[in-house]
Amino acid sequence: MNGNEVLQSNLKSARRFISIRGAVVASIVLACSIGLAQSPPQILAKGAQWKMVSHDAKVWAEGVVAAKDGKIYFSDITYTMAIKENNPGGTIYRYDPATGVTSKYMEPSGMSNGMNVDKNGDLIIAQDADTGGRAILRRNLTTGKTTVLAKTYEGKRFNGPNDVTSDNQGRIYFTDTRYGGNEPMDLPHAFYRIDPNGKLTRLAMDIFRPNGIEISPDNRHLYVMAFNLKGLPVNPNGPAVDKFGLTSGGVVVYDLDKAGNVSNGRVFFRCEEGFGVDGTAMDSKGNLYLAQHNGNFGDPKSDIAVLSPSGKVLQHIPPPPGALLTTNLAFGRGVDGHTLYVTSGGPTPGLFRIQTVAVGYFPK
Repeated sequence: MNGNEVLQSNLKSARRFISIRGAVVASIVLACSIGLAQSPPQILAKGAQWKMVSHDAKVWAEGVVAAKDGKIYFSDITYTMAIKENNPGGTIYRYDPATGVTSKYMEPSGMSNGMNVDKNGDLIIAQDADTGGRAILRRNLTTGKTTVLAKTYEGKRFNGPNDVTSDNQGRIYFTDTRYGGNEPMDLPHAFYRIDPNGKLTRLAMDIFRPNGIEISPDNRHLYVMAFNLKGLPVNPNGPAVDKFGLTSGGVVVYDLDKAGNVSNGRVFFRCEEGFGVDGTAMDSKGNLYLAQHNGNFGDPKSDIAVLSPSGKVLQHIPPPPGALLTTNLAFGRGVDGHTLYVTSGGPTPGLFRIQTVAVGYFPK
């Protein structure tokens, strides 16, 4: 091999080394990038553990929500099948994180279920059926003044308002579904909007059995939860089937325009068979928290899932020990802002909390 051939051979070897080294470096960089991209955001605080903070509910704890002053309100749906005599007609409890004290706030509550605190600081209450008020109420948390916002649509009583949320314009959105009680059903399962001027609009009736309802922080999307498990009352007024094919449970997301109208409904999340989605919470980054359970008192199972704004499952949070049926979720406020609360239905109803990195979204 002459000198020129040796030089050409050395150049080829150098180029090969540079090429291989570059490929290795690129692979490492790519792997690191993928790893960073796939790392889920931190939801819970390091070492966080669930703590039971109230066991005052007697039958079915629900509807947890934080007021502007940081106090936590939650419902106890005292179903008549569980309390046959001297039934209080539902109770709303108030828990003070500063003192650790839980007290009765409203009894009877008209079988209050889901609740929301709107941008004005008022408590919005969805009253269920089973001797309940079957209405949407506004209650001033300072004066106690209570107003009925809606109880009928086109002259017909609601089936049993289940859950409620509100947007930055003061509009209220709620689901109306029958889960229990023997009252006649005159309307299909649906969800509605109440405008600040009191106008009531039915938005859609395409989910077989709607439950929780939540709005995105940018007010551009409305999420409606489906709890389509068998063994619950079937509404003779429809819908006969779930338009989105949710046989067990899931989440449907709708585009929301500036007037509060919905369009382009599509499946956002589909539960595994045997789970339905009950209540929800939203954090400030638009992540959706789902309280899932199977509704089975004999063999209760639960799960808490956290979904990104794109519908990706970011994390499954194990439910609190003893919270056999997780029903609803809410973030605290103020100094309690890094706290996630969850309610549990029977057979061991209660209110639990855990420390988080995430903070909640609230209408402004």
